[in-house]
Amino acid sequence: MIKPTPDGKDPDPKISALEDAMVRYQKVLLRYTARVLHNQDAAQDVVQLTFIRFHANLEKIMKNKIQIKGWLFRTAHNAAVDFIRKESRLRLLHFRQAEQRPDVHEMKSEEIDREAVVLQHLNVLKPKEREVLVLRLQEKMSYREIAKILDRSEGYVGTLIHTATKKLTQSLQEAGVIA
Repeated sequence: MIKPTPDGKDPDPKISALEDAMVRYQKVLLRYTARVLHNQDAAQDVVQLTFIRFHANLEKIMKNKIQIKGWLFRTAHNAAVDFIRKESRLRLLHFRQAEQRPDVHEMKSEEIDREAVVLQHLNVLKPKEREVLVLRLQEKMSYREIAKILDRSEGYVGTLIHTATKKLTQSLQEAGVIA
């Protein structure tokens, strides 16, 4: 139900829909994008951009009866991929200029808990593999939901999850985290 504003006027339904979507999905989108990007600040930027795009496309979304959750995750996915591509290009440019390569597999020396170790080992996965595991395990999405977000087949999603799980298991075994 739309509540009137203090001045007695009916609020803009687009603003109400945006507020409702933000209340419902902001936290899960932040959690998802933070895991995909490994950067909380970038995740906040991506989620903010997602809601800006949602507001701009709200009439079309409502008119075509598009599922809001799926649309938001798909848009966040696309924005995160764009961010990763942009950062990759910038990082490559900086590395070339500095003529040095970073040690990607550098681990923290202090004692860290099991979950942190697993999250650290997500870095061995390709971005798509990491993304499907986060959607499946953390967000508890079905293969069908993930397939819609990635705009791929459920079989492709299953293959990605299988490959990612094997790589992650091997990495954790090599580190002695699991037997």
